Amino acid sequence: MEIILLERVDKLGQMGDLVTVKSGYARNFLLPQGKAVFASQDNIKYFEEQKVQLEGENIAKRTEAKSLADSITFKEVVLIRAASEAVNYMDLYRQKI
Repeated sequence: MEIILLERVDKLGQMGDLVTVKSGYARNFLLPQGKAVFASQDNIKYFEEQKVQLEGENIAKRTEAKSLADSITFKEVVLIRAASEAVNYMDLYRQKI
């Protein structure tokens, strides 16, 4: 199935790329999340008209994500766990946190 990517998708392509993917991947993941559209003649024309707007939206999303990442990069988190005789320090692991 041929689709047009509306945003960058890892290991698949950049925005505006015409790619061929399995139909299940397109129907179940890319299309419902708005990451792609079917590659029909009408959609190709529509995409060319909307390309500048979509690029602007992607740039805005990227700068927002970068600012969020910068704000939480050096945050310090302190977790307090009660200790008992039955629980030693090795009993803490990712699922309990």
